[in-house]
Amino acid sequence: MKMPTAITISGLTKNYGKIAALDNLSLEVPRGSAFAFLGPNGAGKSTTMKILTSLIRPTSGEAYFFNINALEEPHEALLQVGAVVESAEFYSTLTPEETLDYFGRLRGMNAEKILRNSKKCLTLVGLEDWSDQKIGTFSRGMKQRLAIAQALLHEPPILLLDEPTFGLDPRGMAEIRDVFKNLTKQGKTIFFSSHLIGEIKEICDTLAIIDKGSLLFADTIKHITKKFGTDDLEEIYLKTIKESVR
Repeated sequence: MKMPTAITISGLTKNYGKIAALDNLSLEVPRGSAFAFLGPNGAGKSTTMKILTSLIRPTSGEAYFFNINALEEPHEALLQVGAVVESAEFYSTLTPEETLDYFGRLRGMNAEKILRNSKKCLTLVGLEDWSDQKIGTFSRGMKQRLAIAQALLHEPPILLLDEPTFGLDPRGMAEIRDVFKNLTKQGKTIFFSSHLIGEIKEICDTLAIIDKGSLLFADTIKHITKKFGTDDLEEIYLKTIKESVR
């Protein structure tokens, strides 16, 4: 039985002059899945994320969150989404509390909900003891934790995460991994790009590999490991990319 989809990508193409960053990419992300989106540098992962979050427009194609057209109804679509799409940068003179208040107001949340969710999200990512400290004093890893808190603030059903553990030390990565695992148990859909294959295996149940803007394959990790006869996702990834170059 086919799972209902949270994200539907249909024929996405993005051209920069004669260069195709995305070439007719089609993909379905099942609702409630932790979906890994893999590919080498320049494969089109970040371009896809930016299109899904309305940062750039595609040359052609469509994208949907549930039944909402992300290109024609971006405001309504983005209410369904929390995103970490680039390395985290915030106003250095603000505190995490002030930053989340700002983002909450941008999303139309009321003050009571902003306060309640801010405390919850900062605790979830391990920043509760730094909630009143200026962000200018934060390490890269702490800023990344704040970016994840910002993505969770409005309780979206879908998370778009582009290298979400960037800058975190091993302990921090393990803590955030546990956060993502718990979110999927709650029914959230996570669309997750990373270069850390071990991290993917810990978090995700489904994966897609793209190269040169085109989809190479997408399936559950269970089916993929059975097909390739190995549980080594790094071996599967490298073999798939190598064969695509031929």
